[in-house]
Formats: sequence, structure tokens, C-alpha cells
Amino acid sequence: MAYRLFLKCLLFSLLFVVNAQAQEDENQQVITGAENMEKYLPMLEGKRVALLINQTSVVGPKKVLLPDTLLNRGVNVVKIFAPEHGFRGKAEAGEKVSDEKDSKTGLPIISLYGSTKKPTEAHLADVDVLIY
Repeated sequence: MAYRLFLKCLLFSLLFVVNAQAQEDENQQVITGAENMEKYLPMLEGKRVALLINQTSVVGPKKVLLPDTLLNRGVNVVKIFAPEHGFRGKAEAGEKVSDEKDSKTGLPIISLYGSTKKPTEAHLADVDVLIY
């Protein structure tokens, strides 16, 4: 009987600990990967990088698209996988999007909202790292 009471008290106490931890975490600021670029850029050195992104994948207060930022920092971006609306967000909701070449960067854009819904083995053959 005393053992069960002890377990109930222990579990009840743990609720306070978990709740206190949750409140502490709520006060911490979430920092996105784009804002922590200096931490992961060295890991991309010498790698062939593909990006699965859309028009909301921007970096910094000037809201520069992620591929432009990575290319300017010397990262070997080899292709972009684009979900619904396409890479630059020009396609309407539900509209099929075809593969194309980005006019600004010259990178191939593989649509994942056309006949292909996920990258194939062939798409990933020349990719070392895929960033979402």
C-alpha cells in the first residue's frame, strides 16, 4: 500500500517537473536553420546540394531566396525540388507544375507537383545532401 502511494506521489511530482520544463521552453526563441547558416555551411563544403523549397524559403531581413544565398556563399547547389505552386510560387493552387530551369540561377527545377510526387533515384544520383 505504501509503495502505491509512493508511486502516485512520484508521478504527481513528475507532472510539475514536466510542466515547469514546458514553460521554460515556451520562453525560448525558435531560431530557424536559415538563421543558423554559419553552423551548417561547413558541413556543405564539397557536397552536391539539392533543395526542396518554395518561394517562402528566404533568408535574412532582405528575404533573399535560399538558393541565391547558398550560391553566393559558394555552396554547390545542383538542383531544386519544388512542391505545389512551383519554386517561385507562380502556379495556382492545384495546377500541375512541369520541370524547368530557373531563369535566375540556371538550376534545374524538378517539380514534385506534376507527374512526379517524390524525388526518384535518378534525381538523387548526383546529390549528396538534400535540404528541406
